[in-house]
Amino acid sequence: MKSFLTVVLLFAGSLLYASQTSSQSFVIKEKGTVTDLTPYLDALTKSDLDKYRYFDKRSVMKFENGMIVELLSANEMKALGLSVKTERVRTEDPKFDSGSVFKLAQNGVLVEVLTKTKYK
Repeated sequence: MKSFLTVVLLFAGSLLYASQTSSQSFVIKEKGTVTDLTPYLDALTKSDLDKYRYFDKRSVMKFENGMIVELLSANEMKALGLSVKTERVRTEDPKFDSGSVFKLAQNGVLVEVLTKTKYK
């Protein structure tokens, strides 16, 4: 039973570690109305941001409160020796760009808010 519990804890720990993002992999360009960056930094480093990243160009995450975060490209991360999940990195702009905006939920998790687009 002890060995099973140890394996489960190691597996859970590796999953948690796998979803970590280095604080060196993004730059806060604008603080907007945010006075305390700590919860945002915590949420950013606990999120898998690679799905918003490109190989050769930086991408931008805009928040409801005016904060702007710039994500380093996958190639920049590799040059810095940072871990990046290349299978999750974007190779081109999404065909359906929703104009996503992000916010920090009360539970400290980043939430992607999809903006509504009117069809004419």
